[in-house]
Formats: sequence, structure tokens, C-alpha cells
Amino acid sequence: MEINFDFLKNSKFFNEQYPAADKIHKLYTIDDYRDVISNSRLLLETITKKIFKLENINQYYPLHDGEYRNLRNDTHYLRSEVNYPLSIMDLFDEVRRMGNAAIHDSQIEPDKKQAWRCICDLHDILVFLINSYEGQDLYYIRPDISMEAQTDSQHYFKRQNQAKNTTHIKLRDYRTVKNGDHSHAQHNLKKTKHFSSSSPKPTTASAPVHKAAEKKNFFTKIKQLFHRN
Repeated sequence: MEINFDFLKNSKFFNEQYPAADKIHKLYTIDDYRDVISNSRLLLETITKKIFKLENINQYYPLHDGEYRNLRNDTHYLRSEVNYPLSIMDLFDEVRRMGNAAIHDSQIEPDKKQAWRCICDLHDILVFLINSYEGQDLYYIRPDISMEAQTDSQHYFKRQNQAKNTTHIKLRDYRTVKNGDHSHAQHNLKKTKHFSSSSPKPTTASAPVHKAAEKKNFFTKIKQLFHRN
């Protein structure tokens, strides 16, 4: 199967990624598999930053103590901000992990199969982005990705200046809705509980009164009987 990144040349948003992608393809043709994978990771960094700009995502997102902004945290934060298919985000993670191993572990020697998988991952990430943001109908390399990553205007985004009236359903918004529903349910539960406790059954409060009245009537009848005698 032949693969190339020529579709990036005419891309409105991702044409700047073509030189790096074409270089990766050429490295593969000369069997430089380590550089294929390491350069794929570098290209993924630029792609991630591009998505941050397209979606107007804060690149200075909050971090936990002791952490710093890197590709791992960038992609994790991206998951929480955009509603991409899980299969696409898994490709991000796979390219990142393979790239880290190729860059930092000299004892690992990447082979042709690994390099090919990395190129396919990168290819399908870019195909998904162009199909989603530019309304194209490019083909995916992997059929499983093709099945899940079908572009749907109701779930994937275009730039805000292209669709100002479109409501973007981000994952954060989804969680907000879910959290809102949950808190609303809890609120209703409290209201129900309060309603039940403020409306006791009449038998529980009135039963002792009836017993006392019956006892008083019994003694009254006995007294009346003695008086008659």
C-alpha cells in the first residue's frame, strides 16, 4: 500500500505541516525508521498546537503541582476540550509513546513495521482533522479508524469564524451537562426528602390522642355506674 501526504498541500489549515510530513515519508523510503518515529512525534507537537489555536483553547491550562506542559499533558488536556473519537485520540497517544521511545531509548531499534504503523497513525490523524475542519472526504488507511471517525457536523468542529451560529458540543460541555443533571437530581432528592419529613402521616401523631380519649371514657362510664347504684 502506497502512502503520501500530498493532500496537505492544498489544506487550508494544515498545509504548513506538509514539509515535515513529506520528510517523514522520505525517511521511511530510505529505511531510517528511528527518525521516522521521532520526527512523527515532533510533527504531532505542531499539530496539537495548531488544534489549540483552531479551537481557541487556552495553551496555559492549569497544571498540578510538579507537572509541566509537554506533549503528554497537551494531548490529555485536548481530550477534555474537544469531542474527538477515542480512536483518534488513541492515535495521538500511540505516536507520542513510540516517539518517546525512539528519542530517549537508544537500546530500542525501531523496525519497519513500527515505522509504518507510526506513519499510518499520523496519516489518519491528519485525514480526520482535514475531513472535520475542512469538510473533505479523504480516505483513512486503517478501516477501524474509518468506521469510527466519520465526520459529523454535529460532533466535530469548524473554526468559529466559519460557523458562528453553530453550538460546539465539547466534551467539557458534555460533562457540564452531566454534572448539572446530577446536581439537579441531588437537588430534587433533597426536596423530596424535605417534603416527606414535613408531611407526616396523620395516624402517627393522632393515635396517642385517641387512646387517651378511649381510656377517659371507660373510667367515666364506671363512675356513672357506681353513682346509679
